[in-house]
Amino acid sequence: MKFPVEQIWIEDDAVDLPVTRSILARVSAEKILIGSEIAEEAGRIDLQPDPLHSGKRILKLVRYRGAFVKPCPGTREYNCCGLKILNIGQGCPIDCRYCALQVYFNNPVMEVYVNLDDMLRELSSFLTREAPEKFFRFCTGEFTDSLALEPLTGYVGPLADEFSGRANATLEFKTKSDYVEPFLELKNPRNIIVSFSMNAFSFSKTEEIRAASLQRRLNAASRVASQGFKVGFHFDPIVPFEGWEHGYGETVDAIFSAVSPDSIIWISLGVLRFVPKLKDVITARFGPLRYFFDSFSPGLDGKFRLSPQRRIAIYRSLARRIRSHGPNTLIYLCMESQGIWRDSLGLEIRNNQQLEELLDGAAISHTGR
Repeated sequence: MKFPVEQIWIEDDAVDLPVTRSILARVSAEKILIGSEIAEEAGRIDLQPDPLHSGKRILKLVRYRGAFVKPCPGTREYNCCGLKILNIGQGCPIDCRYCALQVYFNNPVMEVYVNLDDMLRELSSFLTREAPEKFFRFCTGEFTDSLALEPLTGYVGPLADEFSGRANATLEFKTKSDYVEPFLELKNPRNIIVSFSMNAFSFSKTEEIRAASLQRRLNAASRVASQGFKVGFHFDPIVPFEGWEHGYGETVDAIFSAVSPDSIIWISLGVLRFVPKLKDVITARFGPLRYFFDSFSPGLDGKFRLSPQRRIAIYRSLARRIRSHGPNTLIYLCMESQGIWRDSLGLEIRNNQQLEELLDGAAISHTGR
């Protein structure tokens, strides 16, 4: 699927980069602004009632000066899996009403970091200089959707080439799109994981604006799995709306109808949690969403969370459904405490290292290391 791009903004020092030229050749935009031309239009966007809505149709091409390799922004209060983020851009053309990115960035427009050569050099240096016995799981889908802009950027091929043959790393692309064509051309699937964010069918239809339908995502997962890629599925956020148990169970059933358990590297679960400001932003943009007015209370990390008892019940329900199809499928929780892990999945995950080892083991078996 392709998303409409009405404007392209190009920073002065990004004009002559190969990725910039490639994107300009692939997209037809009504307006292209360069350098100093951007400021006035940016001010106009900021004054609109919903800058984020307009910003999802504007693509800014940036020569990024920061670190491309970053640790996942977890929290010390809950178990974190040690994921590494490969920072390819920020912002997303999909407009999920619950999306946490709505409060993370000051700039409402989407940004693509077009200095790909710098990114690849930093990545290669990181993977080469680290001890060979250390294993790394990378993901590009933390601050943007991994594949929604791929028809314009063409990053899958170069990034996959960088990971190909490496014994100490995997790269996970996480998406709500169904654009998987570039993976079908790759010859070595061992270091690459293609993952899909999932939800209940009814919830996704109303809340995940401009995302590919769940059925299209499942069709895409089936296509890449048939080519030898491991696929992942991420249920985050899980929202306990009325009828949630049936709704999420239906999605689990659909996953295992589309993909063999042997092709699934992991399934993650995470119940809705949010920083206080997100609720205000969402209400201003979409009106009061009922599920943000549930019985939330501040967690140890300051985010609002449902009670441990409710989260445990939700995780148990989904885990039972998953295990009924794939008894050996790896299930993990996102940002949960030792007690929640034990009481919902029956696993003793006492610290970050244990969680890292659990997921590293699954990824290492995939690479054939």
